[in-house]
Order: sequence, then structure tokens, then C-alpha cells
Amino acid sequence: MVLSEKQRLFIGLAVPDDVRRQLLMRLDGWRERFAFARWAHPDDWHITLHFIGETDADRIPAIVRALDESAAGARPFDVELRGLGTFGPPARPAVLHVLPAGRLEPLRALHAALGSALAQAIGFQPDARPYRPHLTLARKYAGAAPWNPASAAAETFGASWTARDACLFRSRLGHFPMYEILHRAPFGE
Repeated sequence: MVLSEKQRLFIGLAVPDDVRRQLLMRLDGWRERFAFARWAHPDDWHITLHFIGETDADRIPAIVRALDESAAGARPFDVELRGLGTFGPPARPAVLHVLPAGRLEPLRALHAALGSALAQAIGFQPDARPYRPHLTLARKYAGAAPWNPASAAAETFGASWTARDACLFRSRLGHFPMYEILHRAPFGE
């Protein structure tokens, strides 16, 4: 694989095919009920750990080492998805997302370890805001009436998997799906 000089990168958990299928069974209904302008391609669904952003391609090996080191220190953990939420202004949210539930400590610990490893490896500065794991479904509410949060809160469903690795993704702006996995780092057993 030939990589250009700059790459738009992030690290996250890829959604396995069986969980993607479970969410896809609900997607048409969500699209009908929730007026968002841009829906993420199902192959792009993931839970972000860290957004790295525009990065020189020659820094990717150091990022991969930091990811491998952090992943090796983690153990497989369960990820549960339960319900919908939003980010942004309450009347016109910017993001519709699926909420992880249950024990979030392993996900938060991996986020913290990875942030430290990336800071040491490439001088990465993690986002100062608290980590809020989520799976983005859609962006930019476009409904005529203000958003009604009760409509999303009423969605009840469940999907889960055991996370066994974390991935380095690159964004390919203008492509659909947009994200490509460059590297998978398995968790320690």
C-alpha cells in the first residue's frame, strides 16, 4: 500500500459484521424517523478512541508501535450498545449516535493508555474534553421542527461483541465508505 505524504488518521474499535447486521435491521426505520442530513456508511461504523488528524505518513510506524503497545496491555472486553443519543445543541443536534452501555472502564482505560503512548511516541495531545465513547450514525439534524430527544430515547435495542483489537484507520475524504483500516492491534490474552 502506497501512502501519500499526509494521512488523516484515527484509532478506534471496528464494529464486527454480526453487530453491523443487527444495527442495519433498524437503519431504515431510523432514517425515516430521524431527519439527519448525512448518514454514515455502515462500513464506517466504529467507536473512536483517539482522533489523530492530519499526520505525516512517516509517523505512521511510531503510531502503530504505540497502538500495538497499548493494545497488548489491554484484555478483550465486552462492548454493549444500548439506545441512541445526540451531541450538539438540543434543538438541532450535530450528531446522532449509538450509546455504549455496561462496563465502560476497559474502554476508558484503553483510551487513557493509548493517549499516553501516542503522546510519548509522536507528541500527540489528547482532546481535553472528557472521553464520550459512541458510534456515529448520522450528522446534522435537518428536521423542520426542533429535535425531540424523547424520540431517540424511546429506541430500545441491544447489540454486543467482545472487542479483541483496536484499529488504526485512515479517512479517505470524498469516498463512501470513507474509512480504511491500516492496522489491527490485538489485545493481550
